[in-house]
Amino acid sequence: MADNPLKPYLEYLSLERGMSPRTVEAYGRDVTGFLETAVAFGVLGAPADRSQWNKLDGQRGIIRGHLAILRREDRRLTTLDRHLAGIRSFYRYLEATGQVASVPANLTAGKGGREKRLPRDLNLEMATRLMELPDVTCERGRRDRALLEMIYGLGLRLAEVVGLDLGDLDFDTGRVKVLGKGNRERMMPLAGCAERALRDYLEQRLEPSVWQDLADGIIRGPYRSQPVFEGRRGSRIARRTVQSRVEKYATELAGLAGVSPHTLRHSFATHLLDGGAGIRVVQELLGHRHLSTTQIYTHLSRGKLREGFTAAHPRAKRKPGDK
Repeated sequence: MADNPLKPYLEYLSLERGMSPRTVEAYGRDVTGFLETAVAFGVLGAPADRSQWNKLDGQRGIIRGHLAILRREDRRLTTLDRHLAGIRSFYRYLEATGQVASVPANLTAGKGGREKRLPRDLNLEMATRLMELPDVTCERGRRDRALLEMIYGLGLRLAEVVGLDLGDLDFDTGRVKVLGKGNRERMMPLAGCAERALRDYLEQRLEPSVWQDLADGIIRGPYRSQPVFEGRRGSRIARRTVQSRVEKYATELAGLAGVSPHTLRHSFATHLLDGGAGIRVVQELLGHRHLSTTQIYTHLSRGKLREGFTAAHPRAKRKPGDK
């Protein structure tokens, strides 16, 4: 198999920029599409010819043309934004390696700027009822209950909950180590319903001696790298399995469609804010690098904003007779 011409760029994303494997893969696909457009426009002779990439210098028209092609395919603005981010990142790599003079600036994915699609969330009552649906009299039900509680109770991403190992758990201090995007680690509190559900699941699943070591915080050797959540035949649970289990319980609860693990993560953040947690605290718990990301994912309803404003501001209260 021929060497991937984008390999140096992909290594740059992974090693220099610290991006996750999924992001690196997505950027690789996006840049491949952009290079194919450059060939179609006659700027490059072949996308795989790295010696020609210097011809991309100053080619803002090619970038606009590529985005126009994607818009005609009815791609979402969020998808176009990701493509544009990948192209900018590629230009940064070309600039760093001396193949172009600068990175094109002031380019947007479409009219009106970025489309900020706010994730949906479950209200507190619905989230509580969802947690209680799995049948904890069987092993799969105990596993599902622990999965739901960990995602909603700690606000974990799908990849984060799937990637948990036994060695990441510390029941003795009530903490769990989570590996987030860009291989950034964060310590999360493990307590309450999430801890109880996890204890119930693992105590029944693991051999008594292994469970006792885990509970005492002294688990050693190969057991540390065993997955917390298992799927078929003892292997690590698949992402699609987690998604399907969440969908199943949401449908069973109230015929809800479109509920995903991310819905539970967003509900976690929204309920924290509604309960009075500061946005900086929520940012740390979600593992967001930038506060602006947290602000998108943890919106407050207009009603709650109005209630908070009316209750807190001395000149916001209506007088008798005001309309």
